[in-house]
Amino acid sequence: MSTAQLSTEQAPPISVPFRFFALAPLFLTLAALILANGGDFNDIHTPVMLAALHGITLGFMALVMLGAIQQILPVVIGSTMPATRLVAWFSFLPVTLGTLSLCGGLLLGEPRFLNLAAWLLGAGFLTFIVAAMISLQRAAARNTTRTALFLSVLALTGAMALGMLLAHGHASGETLDYGGLAALHMGLGLGGWVMLLIAGVSFQVVPMFQLTPNYPQWMSAGLTQAIFAALLLYVSGYLLKAWPLARIGEGLFWLLSGSFAVVTLRLQHKRRRRVADATLSFFRLGMASLLCAAAFRLTSWWVADSEWLTTLAVLTFVLGFALSVIHGMLYKIVPFLVWFHLFRGGVTKGVPNMKEIIPESWMWRHWWLHLCTLLAVGLAMFWNTAFWLAIFGLAAQGLLLGAGIYTGITVYRRILARQEVAAP
Repeated sequence: MSTAQLSTEQAPPISVPFRFFALAPLFLTLAALILANGGDFNDIHTPVMLAALHGITLGFMALVMLGAIQQILPVVIGSTMPATRLVAWFSFLPVTLGTLSLCGGLLLGEPRFLNLAAWLLGAGFLTFIVAAMISLQRAAARNTTRTALFLSVLALTGAMALGMLLAHGHASGETLDYGGLAALHMGLGLGGWVMLLIAGVSFQVVPMFQLTPNYPQWMSAGLTQAIFAALLLYVSGYLLKAWPLARIGEGLFWLLSGSFAVVTLRLQHKRRRRVADATLSFFRLGMASLLCAAAFRLTSWWVADSEWLTTLAVLTFVLGFALSVIHGMLYKIVPFLVWFHLFRGGVTKGVPNMKEIIPESWMWRHWWLHLCTLLAVGLAMFWNTAFWLAIFGLAAQGLLLGAGIYTGITVYRRILARQEVAAP
């Protein structure tokens, strides 16, 4: 797909995605501070670990994805979201405050915070879900990215409902199958919402931004539907207590996700431009991490006392796959939006090249820091000192990424202000 195929005239104001992008990195630093209060990578079910993981998945990942989709729907799918600015605010504020309330409730064991988080997060995500579904329904385009977005939003709906139920249950002390519900919540949230969205967006941005061949037709046409079907098998098996069915569904999910990683790496190897690129390296690290996560989880089925392998699979998927890809996309999308909106605003002189908006050296520093953080996370399960190195790396990444995004915003405002002063 080329930029000529994008509906750039329908792009929302730059403030819509940027409010999400600018705040999200701070939640990485917040998650690191939470981990410093007694986290343990060997047990992700403790209150501290749950608070930290939700700080990453909701505070960082979800905010970035909500902002990105509000840009993708009108530009890539060609269908604007209804009441764009209102939807942005009424999803941004509740999700932000709800995430803070959830983290506080988990850490303090405070039922009022958990109940507040359930309502805030439910309201914020529901606002986004309804608006996104309206936009997807009236879209003229029926491409692979639209299908992936539709299925990912369906998965988000299920994950949100289960999350609200779990938060309310913890707050009220109600007797629930917390282990089973948490597994379904994680499956729909990470395997559905995150995996389907990344795959669907990759079908467009990998060939366009990384100058690779297009994904093969068999993959772009059927992968996201197959992953969603595998998740339905997994969920059905859990609900019916038909464990072989759940195991088959999960196994298919990992095999399909692994095939996506392999094909993406092969396409990147065939890219037309061979110059080293930090954003491409983030993406490659993400695909390698996805393969590792699949290997860890599938291996855990055949190893006695394998809980540590399952935990490692979750951490590798979240921190290695999802964070790596999101970092790479942000470092590509933010400069593109700055460059695009300056031209769209009538600025014709002094607009920097996209690579000059956030320096490449800055991105490479972040890539090396991210790689070292991932290695520290893996070692932390066996070596206590590495745990503190991982905390430092996560906190520093939040600050480094935040500063990079702020640099892009500063460039945009400075050039726009200069243009207004120069105007007669």
